[in-house]
Amino acid sequence: MIYELNDTSKVEQLFEGPVDSLVTSCLQGMMDSKIYVTDPENPRSAMAFLAEFAFFAGEPDKELASFKPKGVVGMVPCSEAWAKLIEECQPDADKVTRYAIKKGAKFDRANLQRLVDALPEGYEIQRIDGALYDKCMEIDDFEDAVCHFASKEQYLEMGRGFAAVKDGEPVSVASSYTVYREGIDIEIDTLEEERRKGLASAVCARLILSCLDDGLYPSWDAANMDSVRLAEKLGYEFSHEYPCYWLDALLDIVVKDPDKTNWPSFCGEYELPIKDHRIYEVSLKDGDLYLHFVNSEGKPMDLKFWPIGPDTFGLLWGDDRVSFTPDALILDGEVVCKKLS
Repeated sequence: MIYELNDTSKVEQLFEGPVDSLVTSCLQGMMDSKIYVTDPENPRSAMAFLAEFAFFAGEPDKELASFKPKGVVGMVPCSEAWAKLIEECQPDADKVTRYAIKKGAKFDRANLQRLVDALPEGYEIQRIDGALYDKCMEIDDFEDAVCHFASKEQYLEMGRGFAAVKDGEPVSVASSYTVYREGIDIEIDTLEEERRKGLASAVCARLILSCLDDGLYPSWDAANMDSVRLAEKLGYEFSHEYPCYWLDALLDIVVKDPDKTNWPSFCGEYELPIKDHRIYEVSLKDGDLYLHFVNSEGKPMDLKFWPIGPDTFGLLWGDDRVSFTPDALILDGEVVCKKLS
């Protein structure tokens, strides 16, 4: 059985050595962090969960590795044994490589100020206030930078961030993804059409300077090598690669043991009426429904349908919803793909 642990001191020894700042937040009980265990009295294994990340420690535990908190979750193992267990228990997880950045960076304030001053003409850097927070929440690219606080009020009280603003709208944002007592974890996003202009460097440098002014440490963790290079430009040092196993929020609403009586009738070819009139083929394989098609790059794709209703399905890592009628496949409730066979 999975328990939420209130006394986090019981698992401090399990998270030994340098730990991610999100784990520190969990151990400190910051934000809406959780620590899950299977033995609340004498835990030998633990999962620290905050925002979208679950960090494992202690002895590999199959029940913990099988447990998925709600939402999108990135599972981070602390050992090869944990990684193998996650792969066994979560076969639909998408394994990616992330890049850890060393803690304790010695920042060159003059260099950071130069990056701020290099902001291109036509842009200005503004601290994220209530109005900018609302705008970030309305833009998919920026929502993740501010949304993991319980409310706007909590973000304005505990978090901090800066945005490069053009014509009154945020185009690049550096913000506190999460916070802990001694610092923050940085999230940086820039609109695709505004990249390669030095905006990310400028807003990140401004955020780091703000943290240093207040005696806080700005932690950095990288999802890709572009993020590593930006971190190094700002004064950080790369540490090591590590695996992360992503699970889609769709899995929270999948119907367990669905009635598959009508599934054979869903099989066949369907024509997409827009773009290139692509042909979708739906077929059964090992008791599951799959969508086969050739994408715009000419690459064959096979995607598994996940049942979320009697005749409605979802696809991992997309917001697409698919429903079936006797003579059509309907995408997102509006695009009707006529059945050809």
